[in-house]
Amino acid sequence: MANQVAARLSGDDYQHLYAWQFVLDLKIPRQAVSAVTIEDALAGSVDDVTVQHSADTDAPDTFHQVKFHVDYRSAYSTDALLDRGGGQASLLEKFWTTWNRLREGGHGRAIELHLVSNWAWSVGDPFGVCIDGHDGRVKEKFLAARAGAKLGKIRRRWQDALRAEDGLLREFVKCLRFRLGYACTAELERHVADRMELLSLRSDVNALLIAVGIIRGWVKTGRRALSWSDLEAIVAKHDLRRPKEEERGVAVHLSTVKAQRFEIEPDYLVDWRAEFDGEPGLGGHQLKDPSQWNSKLLPGLRALAERVGVETDCRLIRARGLARLSAWFAFGHSFSSVARYTIEVDQNGRIWRTDAKPTPDLELVISSANGDPNGEVLDGNGRVVAVGLSITGSLDDDVRRYLDGRQEQVAALLLLRPNRDLGRECLRDAGDAVAVADRFKDAARALVKRWGASRLLLFYFGPLSGACFIGHGLNAVCREIQIMEDQQPGYAPSFLLR
Repeated sequence: MANQVAARLSGDDYQHLYAWQFVLDLKIPRQAVSAVTIEDALAGSVDDVTVQHSADTDAPDTFHQVKFHVDYRSAYSTDALLDRGGGQASLLEKFWTTWNRLREGGHGRAIELHLVSNWAWSVGDPFGVCIDGHDGRVKEKFLAARAGAKLGKIRRRWQDALRAEDGLLREFVKCLRFRLGYACTAELERHVADRMELLSLRSDVNALLIAVGIIRGWVKTGRRALSWSDLEAIVAKHDLRRPKEEERGVAVHLSTVKAQRFEIEPDYLVDWRAEFDGEPGLGGHQLKDPSQWNSKLLPGLRALAERVGVETDCRLIRARGLARLSAWFAFGHSFSSVARYTIEVDQNGRIWRTDAKPTPDLELVISSANGDPNGEVLDGNGRVVAVGLSITGSLDDDVRRYLDGRQEQVAALLLLRPNRDLGRECLRDAGDAVAVADRFKDAARALVKRWGASRLLLFYFGPLSGACFIGHGLNAVCREIQIMEDQQPGYAPSFLLR
């Protein structure tokens, strides 16, 4: 188990292990990390690790300077920050110079400068009360302190040392983060090993040493910036991916249609057959009580996801079952990528997973009027938009028929399909399903943004894997997403995802 790791790494490797945890963030979608740079030449003296975030997120880019000490004989203090031993620039001056370089260089994004060390702040230095215990930022009380007070005098020492005007000092201080008393080496090892295990990577002592060696090699060879594709190639080259047969997961069986035996026994069972109209043991398309989509079924599914998260440390969900497409959307959304879950489904006897590499040449083409990515306009005053995705066959006519009888104002309709012939074999493997999910999310999010929509109507005709995979990544798209279920005949609302 990862928490039994007992590697003994040198102090020099502490920085490399600290950097590796951010490299791993490239595999976690909710972190929205686009690149990680080791010993960033553009970062001045705060250059150990630079973390850049995607353009579509407001997360600041972060710059980290790591100071590892082999014992705890001392601590950080105002004097230590301002010390210019040997005539060199002080630590605070180095951060100030870096901040100015980034600001004047037109970095273009919010930034944070992190001082990271296993040393804590000295209990005898009054500035300690200004370091926020939540995220290490400097509290407002430091900037607001009276000139004659203890904190005011410390602020004056900072200002004199930096020769900083009041306004610039305030901006600089707002960017600082003090991550002091940070994990000792053994704790950092366990933290990184746990993260590697949850990402389905090897997490034993040798894997940690390999990771440290990778970072050290990048530093020696001058290779600095890493992207998601770089990390995937590195994982493969160094055989860091945990073999499938060793991967730990939980099996969840989901049923709304009929019971069936699968190759793995369920650890958790979701049986909704009795909630649907139809013959006993063969659920139909309609709920006996449609209000239970959101009042009973969805809360139950989310409670199950919470149970799995509490009762196990597994993040691989082996999903099996025969269920309606709405149920697969809700299942994927409950065990989401944001919560670091990977979902494995049985697609006609083939095992497909949400962590597959997306097929690069599979695109979604627009079948709605004029091929406009902003959709065809129905009612420009509406706050609702509709998206239909055809895979197994075309749903365009059925969606239009439903919208013709709509009561709410729908601003625009966007109809999509893969750039292949529709049919049961349109999606050939897991990479296809992942690509469809990614492209669909991009198109839907752009449509919502264009119309300022507060609700998205989602129509879908395709395999269960597509529904599950789309639901799995359906975050940060719209305030409300109404899944539409084909009741045969006609569409009706099912799950409302928020």
